[in-house]
Amino acid sequence: MDDVLRAMAEKISAGAPSGWRRAELRGFASGRGGSGHRGLRFEPGGAGDDIDVHPELTALHDLARAPNGRLTVELVVEARGRYEAVISRSLERDEDNGFLYVLDPTALPPEPGTFQQGPENATPAGDPREAVALLGAYLSERDRILGWDTYAPPPALPGARRARLEARLPAPLPDDLRALYTRVDGDGGEGLLDRHPWFGLELLENQSRRENRWWAAGRAWRDHLESPVISSAGAPLAVRRMSDHPRWIPFATSTGGDFLAVDLAPGPGGRPGQVIRMGLHHGGGPAYVADSVTGLLRRHVDALRAGAYEVMPNGLWIDLGKPGPGAHEESRSLTVADAASMRGMHHGIERLSVVNAPSADFGAVRGAPALWEVRVENCPGADLAPLRDTPVELLDLSMDTIDLAPLAGHPTLRILVLRTGRPVDLAPLLSCPRLYGLDLSGAPIRDLGVLGELSGLLYLRLRRGQWEELWKRAGHPAGLAAAGLAAEPRREKTWWRSLDRADHAPEPSPRTAAGWAIALAGERADVLVRTGRYTRPR
Repeated sequence: MDDVLRAMAEKISAGAPSGWRRAELRGFASGRGGSGHRGLRFEPGGAGDDIDVHPELTALHDLARAPNGRLTVELVVEARGRYEAVISRSLERDEDNGFLYVLDPTALPPEPGTFQQGPENATPAGDPREAVALLGAYLSERDRILGWDTYAPPPALPGARRARLEARLPAPLPDDLRALYTRVDGDGGEGLLDRHPWFGLELLENQSRRENRWWAAGRAWRDHLESPVISSAGAPLAVRRMSDHPRWIPFATSTGGDFLAVDLAPGPGGRPGQVIRMGLHHGGGPAYVADSVTGLLRRHVDALRAGAYEVMPNGLWIDLGKPGPGAHEESRSLTVADAASMRGMHHGIERLSVVNAPSADFGAVRGAPALWEVRVENCPGADLAPLRDTPVELLDLSMDTIDLAPLAGHPTLRILVLRTGRPVDLAPLLSCPRLYGLDLSGAPIRDLGVLGELSGLLYLRLRRGQWEELWKRAGHPAGLAAAGLAAEPRREKTWWRSLDRADHAPEPSPRTAAGWAIALAGERADVLVRTGRYTRPR
């Protein structure tokens, strides 16, 4: 490993600008053959992105024996011939000039859909007979438009074979899709369904296996922290708010990493057998497409009969329009400064930001059924009590004074971020049953010892001084799975400028972060610090 680090330092030194004194590389490599860096900078001299260090990063990944994981490499190279590296599979930069250390990658917070109720209407919207008739009508219209004699999809598999394949699925197919498989076995790659090739039943069964759901395998702690509030697009509350679910059965693909799936575990506003889009580009939540496969086919037929299509060199482009009744077309995010009236608030709002609104009145949000995320900045005198009657999960407060008493016992609050200049009492949080994440790095805390009593706490972000105080008062919080080391705030005249602007704060050095991680994890710490000398170019 030292040989690889030395070679990397020599390569960086050879490509350095004239007069440089120091270079810093923030590199990474993964088991999928990918490697790169988030910045290679020289002081002075700026960026050095044209220096190729990918081979060395890949070699370090292999030497660290992290075949299926991500390795981070923080390397500092000095012009005088010295280098220092911090290498880890668990320590990495966060998005706010600090560091994230994952103590237990398997102890992830449950996704929001875990807590959602099933559908209020459990009757499937699809109809097997209508679905078969619509498929026939669709193929007939399509052949007429394209001028083909007849397009013949692959014939259905024998009944016994179909039954064996469906028995292996995590849930029975909806009746309308099953009826279609008694007539055809997908479309043979033709792309009949919204330009998505429709799987034959054998491929459908294969794609439904847990080990083959590659698009859902990568959500780790970093993903939970960057996108903690999973949502969905389309009809409100129709789709369960999860990144994946075993009862979402993919039956067609975009060939670009996304899938059409029948949803057999819908949210409270959905119907069993509804069609959703999920996959690579839907990590923040799936999209509602249609109330059933029947409904999806109906939209195809209606569009062709209405002339809403275009013949392209590679086939037929059909304009399916919007998903249909129940789809909420209003914006689901709202930013207001006139908080006295909350102008623009409606029941579909999922994300609310209130900025620079003295004596903000949150009464208008009381009872909002889908208000998952609330951010409040510079709203002196605001009463947070109405938020007690919302399903808010992420609450980000930047206020002169923060009183958490109105949030005591909040049933859905999961992540809380505090930024303030005055001490905050955390005791009301002890009665919040789902709270798993706290970012207190921007606030003085009256008693950090309270954190030792939060039994469900999985993630905590503090400044180095706060961590040291916590360790003295309460030790290491039991059950902590991930931790953050925040940048130290630069004190300025106004507290919100110093605490809410991480780009003005000095970042922890890699060596500081390594020392913190070792203090945090003890003998289990997955951090390697290497120093050495390299041969400077002549």
